Amino acid sequence: MIVFMILAGLLVAFSAFCTLGVPYMLAGPRMLDEFSENREQQMMCGLLATATIGILLLPFVSPALISSASDGQVIADLYLGHVAA
Repeated sequence: MIVFMILAGLLVAFSAFCTLGVPYMLAGPRMLDEFSENREQQMMCGLLATATIGILLLPFVSPALISSASDGQVIADLYLGHVAA
């Protein structure tokens, strides 16, 4: 899973470079001035931020996704702090 997370992080970084880096290299600081008017770039940046947050939250969510129902409930209780000793 670590390998897939690293690969996903690299792909998101490459996507961010293609979305923001290449236009900045071609247009310079003018690209940042036009960012507030460019809906496509705003949408792509929002999707990149969502993907990044998803990758960062994946280690916390994945144990509950691959466990049985009872183990998932234990993990949910551990996250919320409701486990009775």
